Amino acid sequence: MKKFALQVVLLILAIAIGLFIFKQGPNLENVPFVPPQPVYKEIEISGNKIRVEIADTQEKRNRGLGGRESLAPNEGMLFIFSNVDKYSFWMKGLKFPLDFVWIRDEKVVDLIENVPSPTVGQKDETLPIYQPREAIDKVLELPAGSIQRLNIKVGDTIQIL
Repeated sequence: MKKFALQVVLLILAIAIGLFIFKQGPNLENVPFVPPQPVYKEIEISGNKIRVEIADTQEKRNRGLGGRESLAPNEGMLFIFSNVDKYSFWMKGLKFPLDFVWIRDEKVVDLIENVPSPTVGQKDETLPIYQPREAIDKVLELPAGSIQRLNIKVGDTIQIL
């Protein structure tokens, strides 16, 4: 009987410790075999709010929007770099056209509209490379037509909410 009572007490203690640890939510970032969860934020640009997925690591930037079927009209991906530079982008694995908004210090410095997705069977080495005219620290990718629809212009400011 004592052995059974000890087992019950230990079980209750283990459950209490487990609840205490996961009370604030598990941190799955460093757990093996669990894919990283996307981080979404809202930004404001040209008076418009856009929900963006944040690509702030090399792995997230490499994956980008490749393989997705589409983006909703007020959605995008915000690539964030730790250094200011002339970063190059291509449309590898993209299934829909994009607009590029090139940003430095929270200000739009360049725009490229209606960048077409690759044609079926197009080889990677034939894909065009897109670069801003000047060094940037962020790139906002939006569905094609968004720059015109949202009236985004060079000189506009971006605010991460």
